[in-house]
Amino acid sequence: ISKKDAMNKWGLFSANKYWSRISTAVDDTANYIITYHEEPIDAVFHSTSSGRTENSEEVWANAVPYLRSVESEGEELSPKFTSKSDITLEEFKEKLINAKPGVKFDGDPGTYIEKEERTEGGSVKTIRIGGCDFKGTEIRKIFELNSANFTIEIDSQKESVTFHVKGNGHGVGMSQYGANYLAQQGKTCEEILKHYYQGVDIIKIDLFEN
Repeated sequence: ISKKDAMNKWGLFSANKYWSRISTAVDDTANYIITYHEEPIDAVFHSTSSGRTENSEEVWANAVPYLRSVESEGEELSPKFTSKSDITLEEFKEKLINAKPGVKFDGDPGTYIEKEERTEGGSVKTIRIGGCDFKGTEIRKIFELNSANFTIEIDSQKESVTFHVKGNGHGVGMSQYGANYLAQQGKTCEEILKHYYQGVDIIKIDLFEN
């Protein structure tokens, strides 16, 4: 967004303070980049992890050496550390059948979820529902959940389904709330970046170099 829109959003009493902090951060880090084996990294980030970040291949196709699962403290300070989503059992079945026509729901709803596997970061890697396997990231997309770290509670009597979710975002790379917590504990910019991006270097470049 533009500077004008940002300052209007922050309000009269906070705008100048926030803009000054952003300007200082930009000036202090000018011409610095993060590299891995002398190549600029893909510095992906997310809002809130569930207490541990995810390996890149659990969310996307490739295993990236600097995007490894690491502990991330202070996440419970995020307003979206936990969330839940309630839908009807009928809507639950309908959305999954639309996603994969092979899904079949027979008998007791308590048997709909057969098994699940979790990632190192705690998210659902795969889950079998109605006889079909889904990736946790697929379920997140289908039901518009905050993250793929969820549990599913089916209430047969109320014919309802509740998703209990931890974290907000894909979970790979740097967590914004985790980074903020580390800063509050006195960690430096370099220490925080090298925690979330494993084995990287932070170097200064000359933008006018031929």
